[in-house]
Amino acid sequence: MTALNTISIRRMLGLNIGERVRELLEDYEIAGAGTSYMALVPNYPTNKTLINNVQAAVTASHLRLHSIDYAKRKYCEDRVEDKSKNKGVVSEYINAYKSAKNHIEKEISRSMTEEKSLPSSGVFGASLVLERLVASFFSAHLLYRLGNEYEAHAVSRLILEQIAWAYVAYPFANLSDIQKITTTKTISELKKITPECARLYGFLSKKTHIDYNSHIEFLQVQDERNVILLSRSEYYDYAQVILTLADLFGIVWEISQFDYMSKKESVKKRENLFIVKQNRPFLKIIENHLSKIKKAETRSTVQT
Repeated sequence: MTALNTISIRRMLGLNIGERVRELLEDYEIAGAGTSYMALVPNYPTNKTLINNVQAAVTASHLRLHSIDYAKRKYCEDRVEDKSKNKGVVSEYINAYKSAKNHIEKEISRSMTEEKSLPSSGVFGASLVLERLVASFFSAHLLYRLGNEYEAHAVSRLILEQIAWAYVAYPFANLSDIQKITTTKTISELKKITPECARLYGFLSKKTHIDYNSHIEFLQVQDERNVILLSRSEYYDYAQVILTLADLFGIVWEISQFDYMSKKESVKKRENLFIVKQNRPFLKIIENHLSKIKKAETRSTVQT
């Protein structure tokens, strides 16, 4: 067993069931499938042996063989690697999501509350809303990964509205003022400091409110019959959404938790006004991931 596998197993055992399932579904590989079940394993480069063993067990069960070793020798040793044209694009998209997740976790980890005064109701409320978005980011990612574009865009729009709510709520000290906030109206405030917010909200709103002109996106004609596409694979768009949301998360987290942050990468404060840094490091990360996805898409097009 490699050191990487040992660390991964220890980490997985330290998580509760829900966290372990989410960790698996973030990046998985199908190791084998029967008529009524499917075996998924974490998609680690060092998991080839595990994948072959699981596939052998699934094959032996499906064929009612008494020996897993026999099933492995007979059917699984020459397992064909998935070289589908979208494989590289999907991998790059997943890498983009992981960077978004790491950025969010890094921002949250920089909060230092020890020996600090208690936060106001607004600051505390903003932190609650933002921290629970970890689950929403995962949900959007999984839906994008499955190709459920419209459902994923709806969750992404929810994420953006919650980020905007946190931005509007954090200055308030009185709970009564916070309760008066209308979530859908907070976008107009956030876009004053981040133009990306307005562009993203417009895109997500258009995709969430599916009108007649959008029908062509999921309707095709094959053999003179209408075919409804239940999934799509616009991974460049999906990565752009997830990465932009993570960037906005970092901006609003640093603004709302400014007095409790050990380090700020996304914003600075001048004369009591917050200024979003145009050279924040995460922008370079976004550019790098989108470039890799574009190149992977080009390669997949050439293969066809």
